[in-house]
Amino acid sequence: MHLNSSIMSRALLTIGSNTFAKTNIDKAKRMLTFLFPNIIFSDPILSEPDDDRYSYLFRNILAVVDTDMPPEEIINKIKQTERAVGRTPRDKYVGKMVIDIDLVKYGDAILRPKDYEREYVQHLLGTMDLPEEEVTIPQPDTDEIDAQAGVSAEIDTDMLDVQDVQADQEASDLPDPDEVEPAETEA
Repeated sequence: MHLNSSIMSRALLTIGSNTFAKTNIDKAKRMLTFLFPNIIFSDPILSEPDDDRYSYLFRNILAVVDTDMPPEEIINKIKQTERAVGRTPRDKYVGKMVIDIDLVKYGDAILRPKDYEREYVQHLLGTMDLPEEEVTIPQPDTDEIDAQAGVSAEIDTDMLDVQDVQADQEASDLPDPDEVEPAETEA
């Protein structure tokens, strides 16, 4: 049986910026809220860059969302959001990060262990008041149920046709062909 369900998984995103950080993070939050209406954001925190090419502090937040999107689709959506906010491939090389959004955890899978273990991530996770994860009970695919009902209806109809033929034979004055003895032929 195929299941037509949207099994929800909890996704954890990290969002950071070191260039017009408040403005760019606010833009990203608005766009992500459009994509994920039930998204929850943490308070912001400042952190030191962990790479020598960045000389300015980062403003960081976390976002948590329960979604039925697979990880690949989430990553695609957040990369589109980064570009829409103004991130370019060149930014990293000049030491600025207009916006950086990463899918760090999906369900029970930690996709970016180094990011997940960062001090600010663990600190912000501890401050977030998150609802219990949604549990979705898979529902059978209605098309499959309809198809199975059609098969069983055909079987029932075929059974009725056989019963009708048998009833017609019994009601008929003609003997059943299986019960007729062959006529003796004269030699």
